[in-house]
Amino acid sequence: MTNKSPHLHREANLIQMLDPMSTDWNQALPAPNTTVTSKLVAALDFSRLNTLFENFLQVMNVPIALIDLNGKVLASSRWQRACVQFHRQTGPTLQRCLESDRDLALQLEQGKNYSIYRCRNGLTDCATPIILDGEHIANLFIGQFLLQEPDPEYFSAQAKEAGFNKEDYLAALAEVPIVDEAKLPAMLNMLASLALQITELSLVNNRYQQSLFQTELKVLQRTQELTLQNQILSLISEGAELKAVLHNLVTQVEQLHPETLCSILLLDEDGKTLRHGAAPSLPDAYNQAIDGVEIGHGVGSCGTAAFSGETVIVSDISSHPYWQPYRALAEMAQVNACWSQPVKNAQGKVLGTFAIYHKQTAEPSAELLEKIKTYSNLAELAISRSLTSAQIRRLAFYDSLTGLANRRLLEEHLLQAMAASQRSQKYCGLMFIDLDNFKPVNDIYGHRMGDNLLAEVARRLQTAVRQADTVARFGGDEFIVLLRDIDTDTRRSRQHMQLVACKIVQELSRPYPLDDNSMHQCACSIGLVLFKGDTNCDELLRQADTAMYQAKRGGQNQPCWYQAPQ
Repeated sequence: MTNKSPHLHREANLIQMLDPMSTDWNQALPAPNTTVTSKLVAALDFSRLNTLFENFLQVMNVPIALIDLNGKVLASSRWQRACVQFHRQTGPTLQRCLESDRDLALQLEQGKNYSIYRCRNGLTDCATPIILDGEHIANLFIGQFLLQEPDPEYFSAQAKEAGFNKEDYLAALAEVPIVDEAKLPAMLNMLASLALQITELSLVNNRYQQSLFQTELKVLQRTQELTLQNQILSLISEGAELKAVLHNLVTQVEQLHPETLCSILLLDEDGKTLRHGAAPSLPDAYNQAIDGVEIGHGVGSCGTAAFSGETVIVSDISSHPYWQPYRALAEMAQVNACWSQPVKNAQGKVLGTFAIYHKQTAEPSAELLEKIKTYSNLAELAISRSLTSAQIRRLAFYDSLTGLANRRLLEEHLLQAMAASQRSQKYCGLMFIDLDNFKPVNDIYGHRMGDNLLAEVARRLQTAVRQADTVARFGGDEFIVLLRDIDTDTRRSRQHMQLVACKIVQELSRPYPLDDNSMHQCACSIGLVLFKGDTNCDELLRQADTAMYQAKRGGQNQPCWYQAPQ
């Protein structure tokens, strides 16, 4: 082998400036398997291979390259000057180089594990396949060497034919090494093994990096989900309003899954209709149209989920039978998929639905379905907490039999009425009502029938007054009516109270059906008190009670105004 000339070093600098991936090494190969090529490119550490190949060149003076199945140079050492400056610079000799490349590549494609080609330019190339995970992904080439001393006459004639400068061309050929052909298989095997090991290590590292990235992504997503859960649980424990909790939940879920629109619907107390809970990203017109829809099989995704208690997946709204009556609504909202999860409490009772909408047709993954169930559970906690709070308030402030305000709530409303009267200088009125002839109902028909009658009395009282007024059950068959903000004039205020009292007498005097054959008629005694501004609750109730007993002594169904003792 001869020493490398200064021309070779200058050419090396030029070649190293080229992008190996853009070098068209072989223009005549079949269309590549892009999946395999991409796999190689993703796995390969080019810098390490380039260093390995360059070191081999320095030791053996034999160029080396790794070339993909499309003929692209992925990694290489410098090339022989005879090839770069001469053979690949003119048409006839370049064609011979391409023939050499093509013949080597095709031999390897036919399953050969080693091929050699004596180029018609006078130099020799050889190659071996690189197999990764059982796939032929690239070829390792070594070449531009001689198997014996060059024939000066042959190369002088080639220089003349191609128009090369004879002296420079022969000097370049003198730099080409002479390699013992018997050693070629061992050389290729060693280089292929090294290249494959580097590639395999790169592939393992690439897979590790991808796995690490996916793990970090999952950790981030899980952290975000736990943050969401903690925020919602904090809001629930702090007693935040249900509307605010559900809005927060839906907003955060949409941030975690930007491709989705979320909705929470609440099942009404009647157990038949769905009410708007939270859906900030859906159009107001859509939410208004859905509010109050009656549940049932085939009533969209949410109506069906609430009715059946099962998850409903509609991946294509335009073709699904559940959505045919609501296609115009879906088009207005620009949604094409809806997955609805029923919100159930611990006893399995449906409280509402948690729905995920997509603007495109979409099918949920098993992982996303599990997440939707988690979000549904958070919604259930918020709804159940709200219902429990409402139930506790109802037990604390309302009569369980009639649903009317109890003494505690009555006193609260009395204080509010006094404060409002102090500001407006309008009179308020208090009525103390006691049923006459109620005891025989319990004695003859039983307490259950008596309870039914009291519940009917409560209903009639509520129809006789304004919504702003308060009707309370004081105990047994005694009721209180609080009339707020009547008038600033005493006479008109008394007239209003008198009219309301007469209306109550008429309502309560109507017969009460007890069973299929029996009716019962009750009279009532009503005590009236007119007040304005700040006063004492207990004193007002005492006065109204006194007036009621005065009415009893005066005769049934005759309201009586409180008169202070003389």
